[in-house]
Amino acid sequence: MADAEFATLIHAHRGYLLRVAVLQLRDSDLAEDVVQDTLLAALQGAGGFSGRSSLKTWLTGILKHKIVDAIRKKGRGPDHLVAR
Repeated sequence: MADAEFATLIHAHRGYLLRVAVLQLRDSDLAEDVVQDTLLAALQGAGGFSGRSSLKTWLTGILKHKIVDAIRKKGRGPDHLVAR
């Protein structure tokens, strides 16, 4: 499959991925960033998609990992430092 075709296919799932990310993160800006990271990772890892699952399932798996990464990163940020 050509890269342009694959990009079109994964972009068709963007709305679904964004809804899932917003529900999980409760932050629309962060959710947008996570979805962008997900789509980029999917494009870079297109060769890893074997077709044994649906494209939507594969993208959701990538998204779940990106959400966990974002939550961990957010927890380490300066917003959570306690003033003494």
